[in-house]
Amino acid sequence: MNNDELLEITTEIGWRLLQSGAEIYRVEESIRRMLEAYGFPEAEVFSIPSCIIVTINDETGHALTRLKRNRSSGLDFDRIDQLNNLCRHICAETPELPVIQQKLAAIMDKKDYSFWTNMFFTASISASFTLFYGGFFPDSIASFFIGILLFLLLSLLGNFHTNSFFQNIFGSALVAGFSLWTTAMGWTVRYDKMIIGTLMNLVPGIAITNVMRDILGGDLIAGIIKLVESLQLDSENINTWKNGVARALKKYVIDGTEAKGMKCPNCGQETLVYQEGCLICKTCGSSRCG
Repeated sequence: MNNDELLEITTEIGWRLLQSGAEIYRVEESIRRMLEAYGFPEAEVFSIPSCIIVTINDETGHALTRLKRNRSSGLDFDRIDQLNNLCRHICAETPELPVIQQKLAAIMDKKDYSFWTNMFFTASISASFTLFYGGFFPDSIASFFIGILLFLLLSLLGNFHTNSFFQNIFGSALVAGFSLWTTAMGWTVRYDKMIIGTLMNLVPGIAITNVMRDILGGDLIAGIIKLVESLQLDSENINTWKNGVARALKKYVIDGTEAKGMKCPNCGQETLVYQEGCLICKTCGSSRCG
C-alpha cells in the first residue's frame, strides 16, 4: 500500500469532516484511528479550524507530512454522520484505498437541501420561535412570511458574496421593519416576539456550542478561533478584527512545519515552512504572513 496515498486520503476525510462542521477532537481522532488501523499507531495529527497537519513515519523512519488548508466551512450533520460511518468502516475492515476513494466520492456527491426546502424551514423556525417566546398565533403567521423574506434577502446577498456581518445587519433591519409595520397595521400584537423569533435564524448557536466542546476538550486555540468566527465578522479584508486574531493564533503552529503541497509564489519550489505564523521559503527566502 502506498503510504503517500494513504496519508492523502485520510487527511482528505478529516478535511471533509472539518468543512462539514465537525468538532476538532472528532477530526483528529478519526484521522488517528484510521492511520492506526493501517499500521501507523504513532501518527501525529494537529488541527485547527483553518488547517490540518498529519505526520506519519514510514518503515525507514522517514517522516511524511500532509497539510490541508480549510478556507470554507458550514454545518451538515448528515454528511458528518456518513463520514463517521466511513471512518468506522475503514477502521474495522481496512479496505483498499480505491474503495475508500469511491465511498468518499459518493458521500460528497450527495445533494444538499433544495432552495425551497431551506426557505420553508427558515420560515417555520421564525413562526415556531415567535410562539415559543410568547407571541400569539397571528404573530406567528406573520413571522412565517417575514422569515421567507429574510431567506430571500440572505440568498440574494449571498449571490453577491456579501460578508455575513452585513447580511446580518440588513436581515435584522428587514425583520424589525416588517414586524413593526404589521403591528402598526393592526395585523399583529407582539412585534418584539416576532423580531426575536425570526432573528433566531441568524444566531450561531451550534457554532458557539462547538466552541465550548473544543475548549472543554482541551483544544483551546481551536476553540478561540471558532469563537471569533462565530461572531460572523467574516471578510476577506486583511484588516478585519477576525482575520487579525486568526493570524495571531496561527503563530502557535510549530515553527519549521512544512507546508506540503504549497509552492512558493516567487521561485515555484515546494519548500515553504511555517515560522512565527508566516510562510517562509527555504529556497529563496521570501515570506508571506496572514
